[in-house]
Amino acid sequence: MAKEEKAPAISTHAISNIPSDCRQFIMPLEIIKRLPKDKEYKLLDVGGDTRLLAKFLSKNKNIKYFSLDYFGKHDYIHDLNEFPIPIASSSFDIIVCLETLEHLLYPHKVMKELVRIAKPEAIFLLSMPNEYNFYCRLNYLFGKKTAMQEPFKIVENHRHVHLPRVRDVNKFFSAHIKVLETDYQWQSRTGGHSRGFKSKLFIFIDNIINSIKNIKPSIFARSIIVYGKQKRRHVKNG
Repeated sequence: MAKEEKAPAISTHAISNIPSDCRQFIMPLEIIKRLPKDKEYKLLDVGGDTRLLAKFLSKNKNIKYFSLDYFGKHDYIHDLNEFPIPIASSSFDIIVCLETLEHLLYPHKVMKELVRIAKPEAIFLLSMPNEYNFYCRLNYLFGKKTAMQEPFKIVENHRHVHLPRVRDVNKFFSAHIKVLETDYQWQSRTGGHSRGFKSKLFIFIDNIINSIKNIKPSIFARSIIVYGKQKRRHVKNG
């Protein structure tokens, strides 16, 4: 039986303005913070939604932020279920794609496109949910569905088409990039969306679960976040 990959400790002290239900941003922001400040980086936020990442990066003057999504106010408007992505090869230094690939029909094809539009020395900051955490398993046991499992409307309403386990996500990312670091995070939507005592209660519970998430990520992780780089490209001779 394969051992579960344990994530290195990620400090949250430097990232103090992240809502409790957006913990998938912690590692990406810390990785970006490590980058040299005297170099400019072009960053593409794939599945940018409300462009929340741009707000977190507002003080990073060396990051040129671009976003892509299928609707809204974005630099690139494109349905990721259609190919190719209309961006030139080797265009970006940083590719960010958080909690997006599970919504798409062809995630492997999308990853190949993201690798194509990334520069040879680009970094990747990616995440997907663990759909077999303890909360999901309880829902399955009692026959309950979340909003992302809307019956018969998953594709048309861009819900979760894929329901991966931790091992599935790790294997998927490793197939496309060289994974350098992995982070596991637990977050309850209730903690970030509620107010008062209810919010404080769920945030307290979230903190307890996050303190044990690395013991058994397959049970206690809600999101798997990875930092990686391009795999070495083989050039054919002749």
